[in-house]
Amino acid sequence: MARDLAAAFPAAMQARFGEAIASHQLRREIIATKLANRIVNRLGIIHPFELIEEEGCGPADMAASFAVAERLFAMSDLWAALDTAKVSEATRLTLFGQAASAMTSQMADILRVTPAGTGPAAMVDRLQDGVTQLVDGLDVLLSTTVRQQWDQLAARLESEGADAALVAAVVRLFKVDGVVGLADLAARQGSDVIDATRAFTRLGEALGLDWAQTLAARMSPADPWERLLVNSLARDFQQMRLDFLARLDATGLEAAVGDWLATQAARIGQFRGTVDRARTIPNPNGAMLSHLAGQARNLLLR
Repeated sequence: MARDLAAAFPAAMQARFGEAIASHQLRREIIATKLANRIVNRLGIIHPFELIEEEGCGPADMAASFAVAERLFAMSDLWAALDTAKVSEATRLTLFGQAASAMTSQMADILRVTPAGTGPAAMVDRLQDGVTQLVDGLDVLLSTTVRQQWDQLAARLESEGADAALVAAVVRLFKVDGVVGLADLAARQGSDVIDATRAFTRLGEALGLDWAQTLAARMSPADPWERLLVNSLARDFQQMRLDFLARLDATGLEAAVGDWLATQAARIGQFRGTVDRARTIPNPNGAMLSHLAGQARNLLLR
């Protein structure tokens, strides 16, 4: 967080008194104030507290996850682009809202893979390489189902007058959902992060979990308890796959998934029938997704 501390002082002071600034007696308070302001300015007042409640974490860990997500996904660049974009204020607020939702999801993943009290620097060091590999390879690793669902969101935002490049940058945050968990899995397991991602994607496509996860991520119920439920389910459809992969041989995850799919073909076909029926429902809800999550978890434990 050294950059936040330095940025609180004029450039001339940074150049002449760098060491004094770094050891300032109020450095913790200065950093905390700047970070808290940025969290509220960029996420709003509701998202941070919902995340604390949903993940059962403290404000300090939530703030650390914000700082990590900001660094891993180059959010400062995106926010600067949104601030200066030549669009209507209504469109700007819509894009900010979408970016905040996507970032909150990434923060939840960060909180799930790091012990309480872990500092931002340690988190970034552990996750950066894996996340960078996956973000760079996104276009070839993303499943068709996920790509189509998020492309629909992009088309809607463009129809509201937003620049295509800016929309693509915001929607890309949704498309990279899951990379934190996969980077963590590869680090823990010693597996190849690309192989892990291909196995994760294959499993999600075969069972229909990609569709369910993306649907949950896009839902925004008015009821706060329903909203907490669907947010949790969006993470759960991801986590159950990561837990499944963690039990497999790290040297060949995609092949191991293929073997399991063949062995469980009958049960998978039955589950896919349930998913296909759910996809025809005009007004999907949390209860439907919760049922699918329970059935999917039971299947993945076999």
